[in-house]
Amino acid sequence: MSEATTTKSGEAPGPKVATGRRVYASGTLRKVVFSLVFLMLLPFFVSLGPMLYARLSQGQWVGTTGLIVLSAGFLFIMALLLIELVSSIRGRVVLGEKAVRIRLPQSRGVLSLFSYRTTDIPYEDIEAVEVRREIYGGSLAPVIMKGARVCLKDGSHIKLGYISERNVDPAFPFVEIGERIAARANVPIIDVGDVRRSAFKKTFGVRASLDDQDVLTATDVAAVNRRHNRVIMLLVSVLVVLVSLGVFSSHNSDIGHASLFSSGGSGTAGR
Repeated sequence: MSEATTTKSGEAPGPKVATGRRVYASGTLRKVVFSLVFLMLLPFFVSLGPMLYARLSQGQWVGTTGLIVLSAGFLFIMALLLIELVSSIRGRVVLGEKAVRIRLPQSRGVLSLFSYRTTDIPYEDIEAVEVRREIYGGSLAPVIMKGARVCLKDGSHIKLGYISERNVDPAFPFVEIGERIAARANVPIIDVGDVRRSAFKKTFGVRASLDDQDVLTATDVAAVNRRHNRVIMLLVSVLVVLVSLGVFSSHNSDIGHASLFSSGGSGTAGR
């Protein structure tokens, strides 16, 4: 449970402050699981390169398009696994008596792999903790993330990270961490509000312009949530229809193993 309640701009957090050392980091099981999954998939991923090269060099295009699509999807999955693996190994926040030590990436997406840095921040150097909700995806399938960062008195800031309010990471609940830092530093928590951001620019670390950070009202956020629910329900419905058509066509097809569904599997043999 957080030690400070999120406040409006300019208000001081509550007086309840815990003392002692507190560490936020991934557990051993999480590190082991991500390491094993990544190492198990790595040989299959590496083998896709030689397979594509052999096909393309010999001009074999039958099935190559599907292999390229599979390789692109595999690359995306491996990138996500690598990001999570590095985060579980390197990510760490230590709340001390007089200072907080933060070792977190200061960029997002693939660039986060190269932006880890360890910073010791005395509580007396902290001016405020800033939180805000960011919305990505426009009208297609908007995603809402809530982030926090530490603002220093010299004008710089240290990013903590972003969470999904519907699925908070128990190892790094960044909003809660920000609240605890604010409570120990006795500084206000500034709620910037709801902001629309470009997913592409955020992923590749491109700084947002003022036009990219349109502040949204509560009505806008509610509308975004309704669109998101409609799109998800539409995608689920389409998936159910496609799976149903696939099962139906398999039962009524004469191609390959589908004939096994007909009388004793003799449909193909008798043709």
